Amino acid sequence: MANRKKSIEINLKDISSDPETYELWDRKKYIGTIKKDGERYLSYVESNQTPFKSIKLDDAINELLMQYNLHNH
Repeated sequence: MANRKKSIEINLKDISSDPETYELWDRKKYIGTIKKDGERYLSYVESNQTPFKSIKLDDAINELLMQYNLHNH
């Protein structure tokens, strides 16, 4: 039997106290943080201290989603 694909709702929250910093959430579960560092975006997955580097914000979001799906599904 094949599993049905389950859609999830993802929210990107802008952190007002720190410009160019975003948090990615799956409803009420924290996925990771994205910070702008010069020309790049650094993606931090949950409690991991080593960031993934991306040139575009969309790429940083996709990287967090891929890591989230890899480790939680």
